[in-house]
Amino acid sequence: MNNEHAGTPDKGGHREHHAHHYHGEDGHHYHHGPWKLNVQGVVIESPRPEITVREAIRQAGFSPDTPWIIILKIAGEAKKEVDLSYVIDLRHRGIEKLRLTPRQINNGETAVKLRADFAMLPQDEEHLDHLGLHWETLVDGGRRWLIVQGYPLPPGYSAPAADIAIEVPVAYPGAQLDMFYCHPALALQSGGAIAQTQQMETITARPFQRWSRHRSWDAARDTLATHLALVDESLRREVGQ
Repeated sequence: MNNEHAGTPDKGGHREHHAHHYHGEDGHHYHHGPWKLNVQGVVIESPRPEITVREAIRQAGFSPDTPWIIILKIAGEAKKEVDLSYVIDLRHRGIEKLRLTPRQINNGETAVKLRADFAMLPQDEEHLDHLGLHWETLVDGGRRWLIVQGYPLPPGYSAPAADIAIEVPVAYPGAQLDMFYCHPALALQSGGAIAQTQQMETITARPFQRWSRHRSWDAARDTLATHLALVDESLRREVGQ
């Protein structure tokens, strides 16, 4: 939990708690408030242990009416997308933050005609469409690529958005999705270097910056959605989010 009551480990690995406690109706032992939550870098306080996503966003100074993609991050658990009505129980150990990403909206304009050299898995196509992004699949030099167009970037980069390329092996999901590639090549506004991004890959005559970011792959669990979570986490980490 991202609050002052979560405690810190002592030398024996146990957590020391410095706040008062109470027993809830369910018999569990809880801490008193105020309860803290990080909402897109803004720490809010709630006098109650339960708060709706809508109220948390409003308290943090963001508009709940903006079409957000809202991700709840809990330590030790998979990130999950939540909606405005979702109730966050701040008593749950490990709650860290709410992350907000603007969802692209089609205001009635004609959709871009996209290339489809091969089909993604149905759940992958559904996830991409749910994000509201334009995307295409293409084969170049015998390699299969998914290109996500205009992927929004967090503040701190040289561009507000980039095209993201992900190589899709023929054996996917048995074979893993690994790394990702950005066009244009990204730089930090701070002038700092981004490690492991020096190599370039040419895809359909366009230069893409290779981000060498890796993780263990579980073919029974991992999908494009979990790989895009890695992409998002990697991009945010470089700008301190």
